[in-house]
Amino acid sequence: MSTLVFDSLQVVTFRLGGEHKKGDYAIPIEYVREIRALEVITKIPNAKTYVKGIMNLRDQIIPIIDVKEKLCLGSGESHSTKQRILIADAKDLLIGILVDEVDQVMRIQTKDIESAPENMLESNYIKGIVKTDKLLILLDVARLLDDSSIIHSVLEENKQ
Repeated sequence: MSTLVFDSLQVVTFRLGGEHKKGDYAIPIEYVREIRALEVITKIPNAKTYVKGIMNLRDQIIPIIDVKEKLCLGSGESHSTKQRILIADAKDLLIGILVDEVDQVMRIQTKDIESAPENMLESNYIKGIVKTDKLLILLDVARLLDDSSIIHSVLEENKQ
C-alpha cells in the first residue's frame, strides 16, 4: 500500500485561553463542516466536565466539547461574543468543538510541522507544532474526539 505525500495542509486556526494565556491552535480543514456562533447549549447531567452539552443543528443532536477544558487549559465559561463552535466530522459523527475565537483558514507547509516535545502534557492530542509567523499547535482531531463512549452515551440518552 503506497502512502501519498502532501507538501501542504489547509487548516482552521483558532485561539484558546484567557486574557493572559492565549494559545494558537489549528485543525485540518477536512474535519470542519461549518463554523457557528455560540448557540444555546443544553446541559447533560453527569457528563464529563469538558462535555458542555448538546445543541440542535437542523434536527440533528450535536454534542459540544469544550476543547480548552479537554486540554486542561481551563473552562470556556467566559461566553465571549468571539466564541465559536466548529462542527467537526469525527468518524461520521458530528461533534461541536467550542473555541474562544476562530482566527483564519490558512495553508501550512508540512516541512514547517515539527513533532510535539515528548514532555508536553496531553501530547497525545497534539499532532505537531507549526512554525509560521507565530507558533501553532496542530491538534490531532481523531484522538481529541475519540471519546466515543462518552459521545455515544450522550446521544443514546437523548434518543430516549
